[in-house]
Amino acid sequence: MLLENSGYEVLQATSADDGLRLFLSNAIDAVMVDYQMPGTDGALVAAKMKRLKAHVPIMLLSSFGPLPKKKLQSVDQFLSKSQPPNVLLSSLNALLARRDRPFFYRWLDQWKIRNHAEKL
Repeated sequence: MLLENSGYEVLQATSADDGLRLFLSNAIDAVMVDYQMPGTDGALVAAKMKRLKAHVPIMLLSSFGPLPKKKLQSVDQFLSKSQPPNVLLSSLNALLARRDRPFFYRWLDQWKIRNHAEKL
């Protein structure tokens, strides 16, 4: 509801398989995936999606945190579910804005984020 009220068209899936089908059969600008899912986790789903369409940015949401680095390898953004709605929206907007930038600048942004997170 929050995303739709902010002007986004949202496709929802009730399982990892449904999400992958939607991902393959639609033009997707970004993905928001929950970490905890029945039978799998969002990190594995994100890895499958990145193998299929590497250019689509993926945000992983979780009430757990911090997650191990290996769980975040295939995601472009990690966000705790405890964040207020405006943080979710600004993070999504930033994620979408970065995807249009040349690869090197996207890579540099991610490198800065990872290195900053390691220092914390």
